[in-house]
Amino acid sequence: MEIINTTDYDKDTVLRFQQFNARIVKSIPWSTHALFAFLMLSVLAGAFFAVRSHAWLYLAVLALALYVFGRRFYAIYIAPEKKFEQSSFAGLSQRYTFLKNSFIVCVNGKEDRGYYNRLFDVWETPDAFYLYANARQAYIVSKAGFDQGTAEALAAHLRGRVEAKKYKTVKR
Repeated sequence: MEIINTTDYDKDTVLRFQQFNARIVKSIPWSTHALFAFLMLSVLAGAFFAVRSHAWLYLAVLALALYVFGRRFYAIYIAPEKKFEQSSFAGLSQRYTFLKNSFIVCVNGKEDRGYYNRLFDVWETPDAFYLYANARQAYIVSKAGFDQGTAEALAAHLRGRVEAKKYKTVKR
């Protein structure tokens, strides 16, 4: 039996994936969050100090440190939403056909074949499956887009085709 899914890459789907990818797969350690918060408070306190005592070099050093550490936070949490409308994902629709030993991805009439044994990781979330082809590229399979089969059938199918250590489930 084939399992067929059509996933529309709308803004919510793409942003949910980007946040998942940033939070779970490329997790930022709490120490980085703490350091960023400390730098932000330091820049605010430093701005007050610099204005009152004309210590502009101190403010410049803090602002530079904030920029260096803040780039990653901006790229993960702020930039994706701003850039979505201009991206190639806007309005994209992918049709997945899951077969016994492989799956076919059809985008704008062009087909590509993927193999389960070559997948880097498979993540199941409450809303979607994320099939990582490598550490930087993933296929998004929405649980709401099944034309044939169900999300439960695909989960069972994927568990049977990929190594147990590669299949991960996230409840939130």
